[in-house]
Amino acid sequence: MYQLLIIGIGMLLLMGNQSDRLFTEHFDYPDGEPPGSFWSEGNAVTIRNGRLRIDADTAVPRASSVWLDKEIIGDVSIEFDVYLLSSADDANNINVFFMYSDPSGKPLRQTAATRQDGLYRKYHQLNGFIVTNVTNGDTSAIRYRFRKNPGFKLMAEARQYRNIRGKKVHIKLIRKGNHFEYWEDRNKVLDLVSSEPGESYNKGLFGFRTWHTALEIDDLLIKRI
Repeated sequence: MYQLLIIGIGMLLLMGNQSDRLFTEHFDYPDGEPPGSFWSEGNAVTIRNGRLRIDADTAVPRASSVWLDKEIIGDVSIEFDVYLLSSADDANNINVFFMYSDPSGKPLRQTAATRQDGLYRKYHQLNGFIVTNVTNGDTSAIRYRFRKNPGFKLMAEARQYRNIRGKKVHIKLIRKGNHFEYWEDRNKVLDLVSSEPGESYNKGLFGFRTWHTALEIDDLLIKRI
């Protein structure tokens, strides 16, 4: 009886963990087009060797935004692995968009044609948060910034000294109410609380963004917390 009870509890915990998962993607597809749940603006993206390849290093316009066409609502954690492949001018740029929406109320995919050049300032006119990670010429000095749009308002920033070129970086982003955390490889980089009303930012889309950089994404996991 005791063993049956333990097994039952284990199954309930497993079911609970599964129900917390909002989206999982391992990109285990043949080389070629990404799955239909993703679309890009700027440089095109592909599946390469079981990962999402975003190459905006040297090919014009040298910028790419990749959206997951799934609305995320409420308190969530978002985590994924990044492999930074190359950056000719040492930008080494990894950006994240989340809780993004169009102030007009139109779906972002419906307005994608207006951002097809991937121009960064166009995303500053939308609702949402951006986390940026860039070296700007110094591969060992990483600058992190957390911003709120529209308006490109700086909410937090940090700097770390390490070289991530050619390495796997595990990124985790946590949003709980107005509290936000950004982690890299189990190291908390940003921790902030927004004092501004956040009702209009309680739901939206998630996306990857890079500039002057080629990288690969794998093992995306979005969970309810």
